[in-house]
Amino acid sequence: MSTELQDLRPDLEGTDDQHLHELIERASQIEALTMHPGWPLFRDYVIGLSVSTQRYVLNGNCKNIDEYREKTGYVKGLTAAIDAPETLAHQIAALQAERSER
Repeated sequence: MSTELQDLRPDLEGTDDQHLHELIERASQIEALTMHPGWPLFRDYVIGLSVSTQRYVLNGNCKNIDEYREKTGYVKGLTAAIDAPETLAHQIAALQAERSER
């Protein structure tokens, strides 16, 4: 599981059940995207972008620190996008566990 996405729990402190329900619904819809026949194609495309950008950086092609930051941020964002369904599911499970302990 990627830890690249910001943990949602601090943002959800004190939210009501309706908000949690809406968050779970959105997570379900995002998870459903992974079941679409085109998901593997999308995933492969994004991974290819990430690999080529990493190669660009590792080969020393960045002209300055700003370009380096841009490229590495881009890779981080691509990784977060691909890992989002799993990350969100784990965060919601943790939030639900915390709420059930109250």
